[in-house]
Amino acid sequence: MSELLQLPATLTKISTMSNGAIRIVADSQEGVAPTVIAEVMKNFEKLGWLCFLVEQTIKPEDVKDLPEIKEEGDEKTPSQRLRSRLYVYYKETHTETDGFNEWYAKTLDGIGQKFLDKLNT
Repeated sequence: MSELLQLPATLTKISTMSNGAIRIVADSQEGVAPTVIAEVMKNFEKLGWLCFLVEQTIKPEDVKDLPEIKEEGDEKTPSQRLRSRLYVYYKETHTETDGFNEWYAKTLDGIGQKFLDKLNT
């Protein structure tokens, strides 16, 4: 297990995100040692666990059995991937991109209808 980073902080803002996640802003107390600041900066934009405990110290054994984190990254759902690919196709075959949403709906309807037609034959 890597070393547990701890510093006294106050949660100053919490907001919900459109993807169901939450954004947490924490302000540390004054006088943070340069080594702690360096450790925090080293972890910038890395995925990890956030543990918050009021008025106590967290011991490494308290968090030793955390499950592995699966990075979401740029992974898209199959429908998001299809929409992106259709948009690329639309941009290459049409002079304006303003009508994409209508074209996309019509194209998906056509694809769905082709499958239904196969069932009826």
